[in-house]
Amino acid sequence: MPEAGDYLFSRVGFSREETPVLSFQQNDSFYDLAPLNHKLTLRFTMTQRFCIGWGDIATGERFVCPNANTVEKNYEQCAGCQQRTGFNPAFYHATSVSTQQEARNQEPHMLYLAYFGKGTIKVGISHAARNNARLLEQGARYALILDIFPSAHIAREYEAKIAKIAGIAETIQLRKKISLLEQPLTADDATSELIATRELIETELSITFTQNHVQSLDEHFFPKKRPDLGIAHDCSDQHLISGVTIGMLGSLLFCSHEEEPVFLPLKKYIGFKVSLSYNQTALVIPARQTSFF
Repeated sequence: MPEAGDYLFSRVGFSREETPVLSFQQNDSFYDLAPLNHKLTLRFTMTQRFCIGWGDIATGERFVCPNANTVEKNYEQCAGCQQRTGFNPAFYHATSVSTQQEARNQEPHMLYLAYFGKGTIKVGISHAARNNARLLEQGARYALILDIFPSAHIAREYEAKIAKIAGIAETIQLRKKISLLEQPLTADDATSELIATRELIETELSITFTQNHVQSLDEHFFPKKRPDLGIAHDCSDQHLISGVTIGMLGSLLFCSHEEEPVFLPLKKYIGFKVSLSYNQTALVIPARQTSFF
């Protein structure tokens, strides 16, 4: 567990045990924090974004950027660290791929449907060995694995065809995911929509997939109790979150601050400097209107 202090924020995701984890850099070292149930404050400085370094796809080993380069606001890595890593999730749009990428592409990949809320389903592919990691990182509330294929290339062929079917997205923007927090969500609705979508795909593509189990992912996001997501306050305007961590939905870190649920979309803070403490500090939370009826 990292000590309180100043760091470079380098990763938000889920562990092999499918629990939330935050990663920090300081000098040449990485520090991981399992934030659940900890009282903490994260305060970000937005003046400059830095390269988060590179990783070995095969071993999972991480390395800091050798030059401590700064990057443009839309990037997490400098060109050198991107090349060292050699990973491109949109490899199918690239003119060439690295040796590391092609080795990964030749391994089994799964094709899935991810459910974020009523009427919002996306199709995607992921390295099969990662299990639910990709779904958890995206904040999918429910999911249906359609099939597992021997390579990323085969899985991508199906993904591209499915994305052309009306009502099935290939990407979901963060702002859309946040807006869906205010809508009620039930297991029955999610299950029926996912199964109906799978049946539509099978009809459209004249194929029968091998898997059809719908799984709920909320227990990974909120192991004890899911807060009222519809009233949770987004602290993005303060670049700060504080309180007792109660869960993490995708990259949205949720805390209880004076018994009020608050959250911060941490992915957009990757590569920025952060001050970490294990105390609670004041947040600006608008008062909610109370109804007397």
